[in-house]
Amino acid sequence: MNLELFDMTDIENARQLFLEAGVAFPTIPNDLAVRLREQSEWFFSTRADKKTPYFIQYFLQEAEESPVEDYVVLAQSGYGINSWALHYYLIFGSLRIFLQLAWGGVYEDEVAAASHIRECFLLADQIVSALMSLPNVSGTLTIVGSDLTCSYLEVPTQDPQVETS
Repeated sequence: MNLELFDMTDIENARQLFLEAGVAFPTIPNDLAVRLREQSEWFFSTRADKKTPYFIQYFLQEAEESPVEDYVVLAQSGYGINSWALHYYLIFGSLRIFLQLAWGGVYEDEVAAASHIRECFLLADQIVSALMSLPNVSGTLTIVGSDLTCSYLEVPTQDPQVETS
């Protein structure tokens, strides 16, 4: 029997890995999906650097201090027996999402963690979809959700709507 083997793309590898692990796979805009590369085991990114996403503050500070090219990081990283998380960092146009969701620690309830990840990724998917459908969004929407450190939301300020006659 002659089986034809084919190479899966890195995004297909990532989807398969997440499916086999029983966790959801977040939306990755097409412009970024084609650039997604497997950097190492459980580490997919469109960025050239291999900075560990565990240090979320590095990514937050970078995005605050200077313009950053659109990117996505999707990885599991951590240390020790219970400080592990699944990371989904997305900078796309006026949207910044940084999710660091506990997953992989020895004391974790795997079913509950997978459910939490599905809920968070579903919300993120809805936000990505909504923002992509809006024309000319001004300002930056930043969403930070971390089970290991701080979480916050920064909404772009809007000028008051003034009607002229």
